[in-house]
Amino acid sequence: MILNGILVRSIIVGAWSFVKSKLPPEGRRKLGTFLGRMAQKPLITSLVRWYDQRSVDAYLISFPKSGRTWLRLMIGRVLEKHLGLTDPKIMERILELETLAPLHPDVPKIRVIHDDEPEWKKPDELVQSKANYKNAKVILLVRDPRDVVVSIYFEHTKRVGHYAHIMQQVDSLKQYAERIKPYEGDLPSFIHESVGSFDTLIRYYNIWEANRYLPKDFLLVRYEDIQTNTKKELKGVLEFLGVKSVRDEVIEEAVNFASFKNMRQMEQNRTFKSDRLTPTDQQDQESYKTRKGKVGGFTEYLNQEDIDYLNSKMEENLSYFYHYKP
Repeated sequence: MILNGILVRSIIVGAWSFVKSKLPPEGRRKLGTFLGRMAQKPLITSLVRWYDQRSVDAYLISFPKSGRTWLRLMIGRVLEKHLGLTDPKIMERILELETLAPLHPDVPKIRVIHDDEPEWKKPDELVQSKANYKNAKVILLVRDPRDVVVSIYFEHTKRVGHYAHIMQQVDSLKQYAERIKPYEGDLPSFIHESVGSFDTLIRYYNIWEANRYLPKDFLLVRYEDIQTNTKKELKGVLEFLGVKSVRDEVIEEAVNFASFKNMRQMEQNRTFKSDRLTPTDQQDQESYKTRKGKVGGFTEYLNQEDIDYLNSKMEENLSYFYHYKP
């Protein structure tokens, strides 16, 4: 239950604050040092990881470049306005989502991840089981694979160079560090790549289709459906998260706030003080996080031969669960 998770976190934080308040400065320092050393122990690390996973109420998961920033901004804005959240860094918090949870007991702890970092892996390197999510709700955001592969191509040619050094230091990715670098080929070559491209994306979708019954609850959200009826889809996501009785005007405001035009403006102005929503070149449209946001935009970049190739891959391999037909 969401409220149970919030209650546990509140008890732990409250207990820690109480203990600190009863200790002199030197005692707090020694206790902090001791806990810091203990945190390095394998057993303690495992316990912390276990508790951390159990404390998450819901995960928002997607393959990279599927419109996740758009959806998370709408969710965060609704929570801010619906619950009257205030904080000096509220804009950064609504972008992260997870950091909103401490601001109000009715805010679910929502963790936004790509899950398994698939953009750096070959299809057969992907984790097959999603049992790690059995105690939480999962929102899986998907997008037409043909649009995703085009968008991720521009991510890898225009943006990866600005954060590759950070990704190379992630423990789970160190074995793939040599792959984490800007892509130097053209788009027709990229769609045939074995790492993080179309084949990996199709396998990633199929793995989640096979595992969709493992989480406590599961919601599939399609980017194209959000484009068609944004308010309806956003309401469905909020209900799934347990956020109820949201006024229509709050939904309307959140949709307008996260419109492509406003997101592009906020990215240009560095509103969120985050590299996640910042262009690498103000003059290059393809270097923006909010690049185009179109449904079916792949037709503007691929010739018919390439489109036929992707269509045949989808027809032969992609689960019909997603309703993406060539």
